[in-house]
Amino acid sequence: MKKSKLSLKNIFIVTLFANNIIYSENINIGEELYFSKGCSNCHGTDGKGLNSYPSISGKPFWDTKRKLLKLKAGIELSSRSQIMIPFAKSLTDTEIDEVSTALQNLKRKNDENKFRTPREIWGDGGS
Repeated sequence: MKKSKLSLKNIFIVTLFANNIIYSENINIGEELYFSKGCSNCHGTDGKGLNSYPSISGKPFWDTKRKLLKLKAGIELSSRSQIMIPFAKSLTDTEIDEVSTALQNLKRKNDENKFRTPREIWGDGGS
């Protein structure tokens, strides 16, 4: 009989690859949910928050998930909880995971260049 050469290393590589595929799918599904469930109406397309609504992008997965689960259970976390509770109740636990994954990875597009001014536009500051 031939022995299988399925090593721990090979199992790890296959598992890592499969997790990356699933993780990537969750980001896409989560982003779709973010827009279809109306999150972007208050929190903006980049999750940085509109007007006085809070920024929710780039937060740790478990922090977002914990808050959404509490809101889904009807637990008020702030003065704005009454606005969020119906949105959270409309999400399944799987959808909460997907949105939390997407928000954790949502890049704050404008933050990197927020205070940089292209030299070509403004010149070098000379006379």
